[in-house]
Amino acid sequence: MNRKLGHPGLCTRPVELFEQAGNDTAKVTVCGEVDVATAPPLEELLIDTMNRPSPIIEVDLGNVSFMDASGLTALIRADDKARHVGGRLYLSHVPERVARLLKIFDLDRRFSILA
Repeated sequence: MNRKLGHPGLCTRPVELFEQAGNDTAKVTVCGEVDVATAPPLEELLIDTMNRPSPIIEVDLGNVSFMDASGLTALIRADDKARHVGGRLYLSHVPERVARLLKIFDLDRRFSILA
């Protein structure tokens, strides 16, 4: 699992996380498979990213090739934390296979999904 600051390039490992801070919103780009092995570092990064003046995070899932229930759990826990501190977690570039998973678990109503 990589944790890189700055603009993400092409995925070079099975899973990579990129964090990029903006004015009011932090952006975390996730690449690869989000499963039982990679969900905990994703959750940790998302929660660490909330330690900013404005805990609003965009999670770009456009390069996610697979996500299971542990990935969904990481997103839910991070969203709970964000809401607790007055922030929000937004999902962007959600692949169809992840969108179907969100819909199956009725999470498409919970998360704000950006185009």
